[in-house]
Amino acid sequence: MQMRSSTYRLFACLAVVALAGLPTVAAADEWGSCVKLSDDLAVAACSRAIDSHQYTGRSLARLYARRGGAYQAQGDLDHAMADFNESMRVDPTYPSAYNNRGITWYRRGDIDRAIADYDQAIRLDPKYEYAYANRGAAWATKGDLDRAIADFDQAVRLDPKDAEAYYNRGLAWKAKGDLDRAIADYSEAIRLGPKNAHAYVNRGSAWGAKGDLDRAIADFNQAIRLDPKDAQAYYNRGIAWEKKRSLREALADFKMHSQLAPTDPDGLKAVERVLKELSAR
Repeated sequence: MQMRSSTYRLFACLAVVALAGLPTVAAADEWGSCVKLSDDLAVAACSRAIDSHQYTGRSLARLYARRGGAYQAQGDLDHAMADFNESMRVDPTYPSAYNNRGITWYRRGDIDRAIADYDQAIRLDPKYEYAYANRGAAWATKGDLDRAIADFDQAVRLDPKDAEAYYNRGLAWKAKGDLDRAIADYSEAIRLGPKNAHAYVNRGSAWGAKGDLDRAIADFNQAIRLDPKDAQAYYNRGIAWEKKRSLREALADFKMHSQLAPTDPDGLKAVERVLKELSAR
């Protein structure tokens, strides 16, 4: 019976800057809508700005990259890739386009191409913290935890308030078996971002691996308060209750996990296992 950890989180970054010399007020409005609206609305706003033919160079590259980011958030990786490519064609020196295309490669499972794009983003901007964090996640996915931690270290040096970089480094330390460093990084991620349910789940998993089931359950409780639909939190708390021999509490959590993640066979197996133990009492 093992508790589970989450996966690495990636960072899209599209800098919002003021543009000088816009030809019309309408053009400025289109720019503002493109960069500021939610992803669901940004595609249309960015398309209007692009189609206005009012922008060139870095300004146009930003618009393509922003629209690509909106497509990416919607799961439309083909259109996202096309927009990032166009952003690079317009301005080959725009680092955010490389960073965000790297995310698209990562989500397609092409980790080597993702790393190549993060490398280029860092060459163009050696202080690009998100690119280091994303490359670290890619190295970790490939199993190169030392390179991953080195990149997360650099991300934290560049931005000591980046909760996600601490969170990802915690995952890498956990994968290396260094539970104390993992807990320290999860704790810092929680201090900086107290609403990060995943950080509580993973810290709880680390506490559980150390045998501190009460602290583990406390973290899973908080994760569930923050996100009542987090199936992993229920599963992990169920494991902790089962190890404490609180089988009725374990059964309730495994049943909730199975409702939230009905295709996960481990949840159903856990329900059957605990029911069998209860019936034998």
